[in-house]
Amino acid sequence: MLKLADFLVLEQKDVLDRWFDLVMDTYAENTAILWKKKDDPFANPVRHKFETGMRGIVVALAGCGECPRVEVFAPMLDEIVRVRAVQDFTPSQATAFIYLLKKAVREALWEKVVEHDLYVELLALESAIDVLALFAFDIYCQCREKIAELRISQVRKQYDRLLKRANLVCDFSAEGEEP
Repeated sequence: MLKLADFLVLEQKDVLDRWFDLVMDTYAENTAILWKKKDDPFANPVRHKFETGMRGIVVALAGCGECPRVEVFAPMLDEIVRVRAVQDFTPSQATAFIYLLKKAVREALWEKVVEHDLYVELLALESAIDVLALFAFDIYCQCREKIAELRISQVRKQYDRLLKRANLVCDFSAEGEEP
């Protein structure tokens, strides 16, 4: 007898297509049209990153059992979260893409769930997706922290250059001393 994980693998393309479309719906219409249009990874690197991460997540979910492990899913989630972390999303909007997987699975596999009485397995899969959302949020926070560090570093460098131009700072590094 087939399990939900088996159907997830067998119907992977349908699940992925639905999930990708749901995620694209979170973007402005022009952006979504652009990212849906081109399959070339060089002409459309965002789509490539999303598809790579999403495919990996679905395949790993099918084989992960009940409790996903962060070391397995982090690289795949990172593909998507990094892109969304630099965009104009709130933290909840940036990580909500993972919850859209639940909807995509239900849309693609609901008939199989009903036909084979897989409700318990569906709930377990949805619980695993909830855990992935927590992983995604952690990755998002790390990305935003890195962005903040880069901005602070950039401001410090600009400030140091301005002070040096105004001759308000001595350059101790030329003498080998620290300020």
